[in-house]
Amino acid sequence: MPAAARRTGLGGRSTSIMAACGLVASLLIVTAPSALAATLTNNSWTVSNNQVSAANVNYGYSFKTATTGTIKSITFVVSGANLGGVPAIVTAYGIGAGSVTRAGQTITYTVTAAVSVSAGIPIFVEFSGVTNPSPGGAYTTAITTQTATPTTIDTVSPGPSVTFAASNTAKTIVVAKSLTFTVDTTAFTLALDPSLPALADQSQVINLTVLTNANSGYTLTVKDLATHLQSAATGNPTIPQVSAGKATSLAWPGAPNTGYTVTGTGATIDAAFSASKFAGYTSAGEVVATRANATGATADTFAITDRTAIDYSVQATTFTDTLTYTVTPNYT
Repeated sequence: MPAAARRTGLGGRSTSIMAACGLVASLLIVTAPSALAATLTNNSWTVSNNQVSAANVNYGYSFKTATTGTIKSITFVVSGANLGGVPAIVTAYGIGAGSVTRAGQTITYTVTAAVSVSAGIPIFVEFSGVTNPSPGGAYTTAITTQTATPTTIDTVSPGPSVTFAASNTAKTIVVAKSLTFTVDTTAFTLALDPSLPALADQSQVINLTVLTNANSGYTLTVKDLATHLQSAATGNPTIPQVSAGKATSLAWPGAPNTGYTVTGTGATIDAAFSASKFAGYTSAGEVVATRANATGATADTFAITDRTAIDYSVQATTFTDTLTYTVTPNYT
C-alpha cells in the first residue's frame, strides 16, 4: 500500500504539471493574434469635402483584411487635431451591421455581433456627419481591426492620406502712420506807428491745417522764444506779453501788449481762447487744441491771430520773435 500510495502521488504530480502546461499553452493562444497582426492592404480614405473645418462631411474607408479573425470593432484614428462631428453609418460592406462613435481623433465602428472575416476580404465603411480637422495640410488615418478582447487582428499605420485645404485666405493690410501739417505763413512783418490808431494795433493771421489718421487724434502746441518779442537794441527792450500764458488769458487790453488767440474747426480749441480771449506766448509751449480721433478725409483748420499793440512807451526799433507750432499725433 505504501508503494501504491507513492505511485498515486507521482501520478497526481504528473497531472498537475500537465495542467500547468495546458494553461501556458492557452495563454499563448490568447495573445498570439496581437503578435501576429498583419498589415491591412488596398487601404484608401476619401472625403466628400476637403476644406478644413467643414461640417457634415462623409468619410469613406476601404481596405482588405490580411488575417482571418473575428472582428468586433474597427478603429479609424485620424492624425492631427480638431476632428469633430457626430458620425453616422452610411454604408458598411464586408462587415456585419454595427454602430459608430467618435472620441477625439478616433472613430470607432462596433459590430453588433462579432463576425469572422477571412483573409483577403474587402471591407468598405462610410460615415456621415464628420467635421474636418484643422489646420490645412496632409492627414492620415490609422485603421485597426480588433476582436472583442480587444486584440488587434490587422492594422495599417500611418494609413491612407487626405489633404485638407484651407477654406480661407489670410488678408493683412498695413496702413502707414500719416500726418500732414501745413502753415501758410513762414514770416511776416508788421509796421507799427503809435501816432496812428490804425497802425498802432495790428494783427497777423497764421492759418494751419492738420490731416492725420492717428487713431487717438493729436495735440497742437504753440510756443515762442524764451526772450519773447525782443529787440537787439541797447538794453534789449521787449514788448510785454498780454499774459503769462493761457491760464490767465483775457480780453484784449490794448497797448502795449503782444499775444495771440486761436479759432478752428474739427479739433477742440482750448477754453482759454473762448470769447476771443488772448494769451501770451510761453517758451515751454502750451497745448491750444486737441482731437481724440483721426481727422478723416477733411483737414482740421486753425487760425492763430497774432496781435501786437504799441504806444509811445515802446522804443522805436525792430523787435523779433519765432513762433513754433507742433502737432503731436497719438496712434494708439
